[in-house]
Amino acid sequence: MDQSLVLDLKARDRERWLSVLWAPAAARPALLALHAYDLEQQRVVAEAREAMLAEIRLAWWREQLEQLAAGKPAPPQPLLRLLEADARPRAVDLAALSRIEAGFLPLLTDEPLNALSMAKARGGPLFEALFTACVARPLTSPETDAAAAAGTRWALARLWRGGWGSAEPRLRRLELPELPAPAIAPLPVPLRTLDALAANDWARMDKGQPLRPVASANRQWIMVRAALSGR
Repeated sequence: MDQSLVLDLKARDRERWLSVLWAPAAARPALLALHAYDLEQQRVVAEAREAMLAEIRLAWWREQLEQLAAGKPAPPQPLLRLLEADARPRAVDLAALSRIEAGFLPLLTDEPLNALSMAKARGGPLFEALFTACVARPLTSPETDAAAAAGTRWALARLWRGGWGSAEPRLRRLELPELPAPAIAPLPVPLRTLDALAANDWARMDKGQPLRPVASANRQWIMVRAALSGR
């Protein structure tokens, strides 16, 4: 497992790092690489000074994944090499993962934002990839639906968690949509813990309560309960 990636994810998103610890050891490198890819997309948006340059950066990442999915070797870029070495062997569809770009692009334009559409575009492909990495095989139809539902719920909550740079004021003006229904098919524990955190965030926002700090003791306990729930 790439220790620099472990330390980076732990520093940037401790809850995602904790969720990976619930996965089988063989799946953890792939999960780390997938989360790192998603975080890189968010970093592009958060650090954007010129929208056009940020769009070009997102397009570059998408094109690199598409080339990896087509069987071309990874360029000398550490994260792409980890996706090639760790995620692709566990049956992850990197071309499908590249579609999460659509969940970030609207934040770089002046078009009206649709929170639910962005969450589906980001969270669905990401959670499908994470689910696949956990089980190391293509997903069944019910599993794909479960991953898409959980990913949408998670990504929707993350929009309200912040970290979007100059796009933050536009997001704050959005009305709170209804949280999609939870997944029906069982989720792997790493995804189940993140879904539970999203549900807790949404319940608090719906009641007008402040969000609890990331990785607080209460939120870690939510993850533990979700992991042990069997669902």
